[in-house]
Amino acid sequence: MAKKIFLFCLSIFAMINSAEAVTLNQQMDVNIGVFDAAKIELNYKANQDNFLINAIVNTANLFNTLYPFKGKYQSKGDIVNDKMKPEIYETETQTRNHVRTKKIFYDDKGIAYKRLSTKDKKVSEKPIINVPPSVNAADLQSVFADLLNQFLKTQSCNMTREVYDGKKHYKVIAKDNGMDKRYFTWYQKEEQAYRCSIYIENLKDNNDNILWEVTAEKPIKLWIGQDKKTKMPFVLQIVIDSTPLGMLEVTPSKVEIN
Repeated sequence: MAKKIFLFCLSIFAMINSAEAVTLNQQMDVNIGVFDAAKIELNYKANQDNFLINAIVNTANLFNTLYPFKGKYQSKGDIVNDKMKPEIYETETQTRNHVRTKKIFYDDKGIAYKRLSTKDKKVSEKPIINVPPSVNAADLQSVFADLLNQFLKTQSCNMTREVYDGKKHYKVIAKDNGMDKRYFTWYQKEEQAYRCSIYIENLKDNNDNILWEVTAEKPIKLWIGQDKKTKMPFVLQIVIDSTPLGMLEVTPSKVEIN
């Protein structure tokens, strides 16, 4: 569950489309229940033609003793007619016992066609076939790239995407919850934030039942701010009210937008 939660937290930053080059550097703290659970470092670059996202996730303190985890994530692709067209999505994760990698390859139309994965020294390469006709995404970061690209144009989170990567099959449902003017302690200022709720509905046995069960019935709550100069959306706060380990909260500790 922790790996998926961390991936979700960084994925929601893959969501900006700009006519000029923009760079976002952000550091975040992840707390789950009583645990100061993880640190996330993110670098995002975009211009009118392409985007690149790099992120590193590390468990921290006692949570690192209980569940040591390190993850590296990268997404890159083109921006065509104001739409994200992914080129490749790749991950490398390390737990106490295993090192895993995954790559999803997209064709020149932005359609996923192959998944290459490893577990320690075992390699698995499989085509992405028999895709259900209702599917319109192949990785979570592309979904949230689409979400915030839409948000920039409409200031609306309302969107549904069905994801299939050749192995996992799920639906992401995002909904508007209005505006929320409140003081964010880490930001040291009051902000008129956009509120969204996100549900992840399992459509298959994804072997990660805790996360899917939690996020299918209890929404991921998301507060979004916008940089006044660049219009870059950024996360003010993420909350899941209840998980098996308690409330999950993601709080940025540093934001730099250039």
